[in-house]
Amino acid sequence: MHEKLPEERSLLNIGDVFEDEQRSIKRAFKSRNIHPSFFFVAILLLSISLLANLALFGQVKLLKTERGLGRSEYTGLALDTPSSYHIYTEFINHNRSISDPLWEALDSSPIVVALDAAYARRHKLKESIPFPWDQSKGLYHIKAFHHIHCLKNIRHAYLTALSSPESESRIPPSHILHCLDTIRQDLMCHADDTPMPTVNERHKIGDGQPRKCKNWDALVKWTQEPERQTCFRMIDEYRRVPNSLEEFAFCPEGQEFDKIRDSMNAYFGKWGHKDPFGGGKKSSG
Repeated sequence: MHEKLPEERSLLNIGDVFEDEQRSIKRAFKSRNIHPSFFFVAILLLSISLLANLALFGQVKLLKTERGLGRSEYTGLALDTPSSYHIYTEFINHNRSISDPLWEALDSSPIVVALDAAYARRHKLKESIPFPWDQSKGLYHIKAFHHIHCLKNIRHAYLTALSSPESESRIPPSHILHCLDTIRQDLMCHADDTPMPTVNERHKIGDGQPRKCKNWDALVKWTQEPERQTCFRMIDEYRRVPNSLEEFAFCPEGQEFDKIRDSMNAYFGKWGHKDPFGGGKKSSG
C-alpha cells in the first residue's frame, strides 16, 4: 500500500469532517441504552409531530428586508414566487408507487457549494474545509437541501419502522435525532408567523391559502453556477458513504467547468477511485 502524501490525506479527511456532527450524538444515544423498538415508536410520534408542525407553519421565511420581500443576503433570492399551501399533496399519497417517486425526485445533491474567501468574509461566514478541486474555496452546506435530505431520511426510517418493525434500519438513530433537532431549531429560528384561517373541518387549517415563496429552481441554479460548482452528487441518500470524496467526482461537461474537472481528473488519475462504501480501489482512474 502506498504511503499517503499530504495532499491525498487532506482530501480524504473530508469524510471525517462531514461525520463530526454525528459522533457526539451517537455517543449520547448509546450511553442511554435505548432499545431499538422504543426508538422507532418515538420516531413514529416525532415524525407525525414534525410533519404536523411543518404543515401548520408552512414555508420557513427569512427576516424581511425593508422591501418586505425577505431577500436573502446570500443568494439574492426573495419571497416573490406565488404559491398556495395545501393540506393534502401527492407526497403523502398512501399509494407509495405515487408518493415514493415524488420524494426520490427531490434532489439533495445541490447541498454543497464552493465559496471563495471574499464571499465568506463579506457574509461573515466561518472558515470551512477546502474544496478538493480548488482549495482557494471552502465547502459550505445549504440549509434547504440539508433539510430535504433530513426529511427523506425521517420518512424512510418511519415507513421502514411501520412495515418492518423488527428490521434494523440502515439509517443510524443518531442521524434521525440530529435531523429532528436541526429542523426544530430552524423552525423556531425562522418562525413563520403567517395567520392560518381555521375552519370547521378536521385537518383543513389554512388549506389553499396563497403565499409568496422563494423560487426553488432558482436556488438549485444558484448552487450549480460555475463559481460555486462542487461536482457533488449524493450517491446514496440512506446509507453512509465512508469514502465521501467519491461524491465529488461528478463534474459537469462544459468549458466553464474545465478547471475543476481537470483538477478532479488529475487527482483520481493519480490515486484512483475507491468503493464509496468502503474497501480499497475499484479502478485506477
